Amino acid sequence: MALLPEDPKDQYRILALIALVAVGALGYLYVLSPRADSLTELEERIDLVERANELAEARMANLDAVREELELGERQFAMLERLVPAEGEVPAIYEAIAAESQSLGLDLVNVTPAEPTPDSAGYFMRQNWSMQVEGEYHDVGEFLARVASFTRIVRPEVEEIRPSRSTNSGRQYVSARFQLETFVLPPGGSTVREGG
Repeated sequence: MALLPEDPKDQYRILALIALVAVGALGYLYVLSPRADSLTELEERIDLVERANELAEARMANLDAVREELELGERQFAMLERLVPAEGEVPAIYEAIAAESQSLGLDLVNVTPAEPTPDSAGYFMRQNWSMQVEGEYHDVGEFLARVASFTRIVRPEVEEIRPSRSTNSGRQYVSARFQLETFVLPPGGSTVREGG
């Protein structure tokens, strides 16, 4: 039994078919298969780039949020600095306190300033005064409310309120001891660090 037919036309047809299959196989192996591989590789690259872009966009959104928080913090700190007096304003604050006590008819019995100390964060100086006033109870309360509402931050902290004396008209006076605390910008507006 012969592999090829004996008719030359049939032999050419079989050889043409074998050649066509060989060309098809070579085309697939050397043209289509590498293109499919490179297409798969390109798709993987595109996926990687898309994931990297998504990550970068997420980081940019996070960075924008951090920037907004930083800007808000800077605005709040600037507002706080406007509320905190400079060191040279401390006498003016004391004079305002004395004027408030006089306007309400209170006796300013004692004022003892303490040395300014750095606050725990080291950005401001803490200024304290020990004070004692004497007058009618409601006037003392009004005095403390007025001092607490100064345009600069001044925080009164009552230590003791006790009866002190009665007037001829029968009104009861009280003596109030309290601490006043404010934060002061250090000289030149620079921050102060403890130990340095």
